[in-house]
Amino acid sequence: MAFEVPHKHDISLDGQGMRNQMIENFEAIEQEDKDDDQALSDEVTDRKKGDDGLEKRIKKLEDNSATHDEVTTARDFMNDKAERIVLGTDLSTVKRAVEMILKNEGVI
Repeated sequence: MAFEVPHKHDISLDGQGMRNQMIENFEAIEQEDKDDDQALSDEVTDRKKGDDGLEKRIKKLEDNSATHDEVTTARDFMNDKAERIVLGTDLSTVKRAVEMILKNEGVI
């Protein structure tokens, strides 16, 4: 945007010509300000639209996430289960061992 400075072209302008030129300049400034405000408003609206998907994804992650206590409980459970299996004291392991012995002895 270029603003016209009256005395740049003609130093002999009367008061009315300078007044009119200033009015035009201020109108141009106001229009540019309105255009900037609209562009900013449009950008804010566009960003808010993009944020809707982000909020949904964050909510989904929060719904599917586990707390520290839940993770600790699950870890402890799996450690206990692994220990029972390794030591052969797990119920399913014991059942399989008994079935194998009974088959070997011909009972089953």
